[in-house]
Amino acid sequence: MAIKYATPDQFTEVYSLKGITSEDINDTWLPHGALRINEELGGCFITPFSSNNQTATDLSIRFAYLGILERTRNQTDAAEMRISLLGIDQDGKGGRIGNIKRGNSPMITTSGDSFFADDGSVNDVWGNHDGYKPVFDMRDPMCQRVDPDRIDDENLEDI
Repeated sequence: MAIKYATPDQFTEVYSLKGITSEDINDTWLPHGALRINEELGGCFITPFSSNNQTATDLSIRFAYLGILERTRNQTDAAEMRISLLGIDQDGKGGRIGNIKRGNSPMITTSGDSFFADDGSVNDVWGNHDGYKPVFDMRDPMCQRVDPDRIDDENLEDI
């Protein structure tokens, strides 16, 4: 199952597009948005982010929309969205992602808590795997096992 930080309904609350189905948004564009967030912020925060991370949800929607603009729509609008998210230069200075990476802007949870990127280290406050044993360790690959608590938690999400 692909990682997603938003639902199609959350996407359509922000952007309405003709010709893009809810299934396309759910199966293609929202996973694309989550992937882009993980790529951009994985050096500053433990990914994947938890479900209460409003900033990840919002950025996921915006990156999904950027993907749609880049591949199927208006390139001028795509350039404006890219600058808004990533900034003008390669360092991302001025864009939302760059500001988060530099610790100038926080990531915010649904409860209103805010967390800033740490200087040069990875902030693990939002990892959704806290307390789980690592899946891959020094044992022979055939002997490695997934933490049973993680399996239980994943199964509970399906209910």
